[in-house]
Amino acid sequence: MKAVRPLALGALVVASVAVALGLLEVGLRVVDGVSGGPPGLVDSPKVLYRQTPAGKRITPNLNVVIERHPMSHRRTVVRTNQLGLRGPQVPAREVGELRILVLGDSITFADYVDEDETYPAALERRLQAATPARVVRVINGGGPNVGTMDEAALLADLAPELRPDVVLVGFYLNDSVGQAPYPERIRIPAGLGWSRLADRAASVWAREAHIARVRPRYVWVYEFIERGWVADAAAYDRLVALAAGDWGAAWREESWAPVEAALRYMKTLGEQHGFQVAVAAFPVIVQVESRHEDDRPQRRIRALAESLGMPFVDLLPALRASRGQALFYDHCHLTPAGNAIAAEQIADLLLRVPSRGASPRALRRDAPQPVGDERVRAKVKHSSAARPAEAMALAIGTAVPSASRPTAMP
Repeated sequence: MKAVRPLALGALVVASVAVALGLLEVGLRVVDGVSGGPPGLVDSPKVLYRQTPAGKRITPNLNVVIERHPMSHRRTVVRTNQLGLRGPQVPAREVGELRILVLGDSITFADYVDEDETYPAALERRLQAATPARVVRVINGGGPNVGTMDEAALLADLAPELRPDVVLVGFYLNDSVGQAPYPERIRIPAGLGWSRLADRAASVWAREAHIARVRPRYVWVYEFIERGWVADAAAYDRLVALAAGDWGAAWREESWAPVEAALRYMKTLGEQHGFQVAVAAFPVIVQVESRHEDDRPQRRIRALAESLGMPFVDLLPALRASRGQALFYDHCHLTPAGNAIAAEQIADLLLRVPSRGASPRALRRDAPQPVGDERVRAKVKHSSAARPAEAMALAIGTAVPSASRPTAMP
């Protein structure tokens, strides 16, 4: 009997652990409100992305519900089209259509709000109301965790197919900083693919490993939470310095070279494909809520945009004027109210400033008019002879090794 007791005890321990894990599995399914996870219901926005030879891109043709988004804590619906862009399928151009492609990061993609609450969707509604006699289509080309260089590479892929009249770049202050990759999901054994508990444990493990890896980039968060920067100019400057690896990079002159290279490349693409590039600058909440007014990064991007002949709008003044409202979910991501303000300011810009194929008169014209420079579109064919980085280097005038230098700009 004595020899059996350890075995019985071990069996009891194993059975207890199995029962506890089973209860946790059942509890997770009850809390999630599903049993087995019906198609389209996800608990993290990370499932929207895939790795491609061109980098991380959005998975095309999705229609998913994100339960309890970690940013807005809302249930949001996200659909993507055939190009992996947020929103409905993109049809062939109509005669007289005004087509606007919006590039940007997670502020633009905005999977933490519903599609019609994003600023590109609100922009389309405003422009359509202002120009009822023609079709206005605003395409959301935003993507989480991207910078201006990534957006330029995406534009090179999309421009020949989408043929936009205007490309709006939604610039944010950390767009020059290298990506902080999202945590990859840890592979779990195929036999456990059904388990919510195994999936949740793998996600937590990956997230904690990711936090440990990128923590130095976010040392500013602790100072941010203290909110001394609201009234104290010294605390404000200290916070900007701490955020140098993130949005504070926009206060450092050396961070602007990749932004300039990307915008120059976009201008070249615009000349090839017949579209006008415009820029909208999004602020960090620190600039909006601090009593210490500081628009140095906005003045820097304005000067750059104007030097390249790109219409520009600074969203900081309008957001500061409305700071009594709940405009942000965190330090930079806008609520539906914030997105509405952004859309209003951008619409005013596009209706006021001449753009290739879409001047203010053309925008407000009662009769539909052909848009875009079709002669340029017909003459220029997109080439993959040069990688985007090489073409950007050519655009800004930096050296490219002769062995890899393309004979023509893509």
